[in-house]
Amino acid sequence: MADMNKKIEEAVVKAAGVSVIQDEGLLVAEDEWTEEREVLAKELLEQDKKLVPTFWQSKYEKEAAKNWDLFYKRNSTNFYKDRHYLHVVFPDLAPHDDDPDTVWLLEVGCGVGNAALPLLEINPRLKVVAIDFADKAVELFHHQPLFDPTRCHVSVCDITKDPLPAVIDQEGGVNYALFMFCLSALHPEKMQDAVQKIADSVKPGGKIFFRDYGRFDQAQLRFKPGHKLADNFYVRQDNTRAYYFTTDEVRDLFAKAGMVECENEYIRRQYANRSQGVVRFRVWIHAVFQKPLTE
Repeated sequence: MADMNKKIEEAVVKAAGVSVIQDEGLLVAEDEWTEEREVLAKELLEQDKKLVPTFWQSKYEKEAAKNWDLFYKRNSTNFYKDRHYLHVVFPDLAPHDDDPDTVWLLEVGCGVGNAALPLLEINPRLKVVAIDFADKAVELFHHQPLFDPTRCHVSVCDITKDPLPAVIDQEGGVNYALFMFCLSALHPEKMQDAVQKIADSVKPGGKIFFRDYGRFDQAQLRFKPGHKLADNFYVRQDNTRAYYFTTDEVRDLFAKAGMVECENEYIRRQYANRSQGVVRFRVWIHAVFQKPLTE
């Protein structure tokens, strides 16, 4: 499998467009996908046929919240960087003169506030309902210097089984929902119900902003045998899980929940690690879905 990974990386270097490692002025560059790369990637993934035993699959499912709780106990607020770009890639989240007095945002899988807090800082009309199923993440969020309980309701909630916070119904729903790198952590059989629950919380005309891992991301290609739970679904070394989506799968999940596609695309980037002389090839999905004004 190491040889196959090397072939994939060589194919990337040969692909049309700039290679980030070859341009000393670049740390990040857009990445181009070729038919050759897709064939190699599929061949690599098809080699890994053995699934994790049923006992361990059940254990990872039962202990999903616990494993993410341990993740935040180990890493505190230091693992993820603040996402100061969200109002740029999702312009609806930026302040606008014609906004209502209060704009409500539901964030699912809020972690320690790396998305919500920068948005609250730049948009004075925004109020956030933030949920995560890791107790430690919510605890750390509450202790962030910029946390303001008058504008941000943060609570422990497992989107796969718990009702959403009551404030959402009290406000007649939310204007927007943010669903970033969270759906991929759920078991595929529970994804549709989770998407439906979020869609139901959004007011007519409101939007869901989505980003998550895309098919053939280099992290997927580098999983060693013994980590595969199902097709495109894996367990990491720390026992957290990740699914790698296609745009078609994302479209189908949200369409079944009654949402209309506004944007849905792959983002492919090369990241240079010049100290090691290597390139990371990342793939994720960026999408926006809107709830119809009339159902």
